[in-house]
Amino acid sequence: MLLRLGLLSLLTLSPSLAAPHQGSFPGVDSPHRSSRNNKLLLISFDGFRWDYDRDVDTPHLDAMGRDGVRAAYVTPPYLTITSPTHFTLLTGRYIENHGVIHNIWFNTTTQEKKQYYMTQFVDSYWDNGSLPIWITAQRQGLKAGSLHFPGTAATYKGERVKVSQVEPRFYEHNNETDWRINIDKVIGQWFSKEDLDFVSLYFGEPDGTGHKYGPESPERQEMVQQVDRTVGYIRDTTRNHGLSDRLNIIITADHGMTTVLRNGLVDEIILSEIPGFDFRDIKFQLVDYGPTGMLLPREGMLEKVYQALKGGHPHLHVYKKEDMPGRLHYSNHPRLLPLILFADQGYVINGFFPVQFNKGEHGYDNQMMDMKPFFRAAGPDFQKNLAVGPFETVNVYPLMCHLLGIKPEVNDGSLEVTRQMLVPKKDQGSYENRDIQWEVFIGLTSVAGILALVFVVTTAHAMLKRTHMDRRSEVTHEDLNEKESDKQTSF
Repeated sequence: MLLRLGLLSLLTLSPSLAAPHQGSFPGVDSPHRSSRNNKLLLISFDGFRWDYDRDVDTPHLDAMGRDGVRAAYVTPPYLTITSPTHFTLLTGRYIENHGVIHNIWFNTTTQEKKQYYMTQFVDSYWDNGSLPIWITAQRQGLKAGSLHFPGTAATYKGERVKVSQVEPRFYEHNNETDWRINIDKVIGQWFSKEDLDFVSLYFGEPDGTGHKYGPESPERQEMVQQVDRTVGYIRDTTRNHGLSDRLNIIITADHGMTTVLRNGLVDEIILSEIPGFDFRDIKFQLVDYGPTGMLLPREGMLEKVYQALKGGHPHLHVYKKEDMPGRLHYSNHPRLLPLILFADQGYVINGFFPVQFNKGEHGYDNQMMDMKPFFRAAGPDFQKNLAVGPFETVNVYPLMCHLLGIKPEVNDGSLEVTRQMLVPKKDQGSYENRDIQWEVFIGLTSVAGILALVFVVTTAHAMLKRTHMDRRSEVTHEDLNEKESDKQTSF
């Protein structure tokens, strides 16, 4: 009885022993918690180069820079193409670590290839060990959504981002009317009515225009003005829904864009014309995709192919994957093929003959300035009118986790790189602070529970002892009365 009473007291006064910490069980849905942290909107304008606002008037981007933070530029991971670099934003991992190595899914055995759009639906390609921030947020009790962002359609460890919209296969990425419809959905519906905590939003421009007309064209300048109007609409819509003091906004891109050199101006890279190289020595190839390529030679042909291509063109770089420059973080993954090729700025890699006609291209070395995207951030947690130096986009992920107050997965970034952007607070509401507070709470309630148990047992023991003594006293008093009565009767 005493043991039951003690345990009951302990559980009553120490709820921490009976209730687990929210989000402490990966893969188990947590109820939506009322977050002390502000909401977060991550926006990507595909292919927006760091200097695109230099040759055109961008009043809304300029205003956002004054109201928040603007970086000189950011450095994406290599390979500088859409799916891999966006997944780095979502995971904070270099491409060799998260495994989404290309826009194209491929199978070297069957020779099958899936282009960008269809690759979005290959779960095994995306679910490769690194969890995107949507899933991490959901597992820690937040509500997340994604509209058109690369990786949205996939399932990760049996879980998808719960609020989502995937673009149709043949989608008009430059339609400004659709852009505003999507913004109204994200801000007016998802954030305001459904109370989401985090949303990623993707726009396919100015990438498409940069490819078609070139990054120095008037068409690209017009598209940047459309992007600027859209930034103004995003901020106006935020204000109209009363979210200005509750919503942080990060706007960036996956890569930049550079002009392709051709039309007789340069000696184009055509692999079939390189002496000593023969496509019959190749089991699988991934070329004719901008300035990069990968080759799987047939058994026993690796060295022959490598020697033929190495030095085969003055603007072609050929590496065995294990010899790739370490700074590129693009060698240590089994999906990468044995030979990796990339071209100098302005050149593209053709296979049998030229089949690429884009005037603008990306996919080059991430050290090239033309591959650098822009970065803006504004909201209640960001400093105002702050210009910061360049940084790598792997650092955006830990920044977002901090803003949301969630514990990040293993990543290659660091919050210290971006901490200067944030408004100093005694309690940022970060996962570190919450974990410390929770541990203190557990400790205090556990001690209180133990003390309560000791008090109950001690009190019960004292009461039992007093009851026992009272009973002995009563028995002794009765015995004395009986003896006195016996004496009187005998006399």
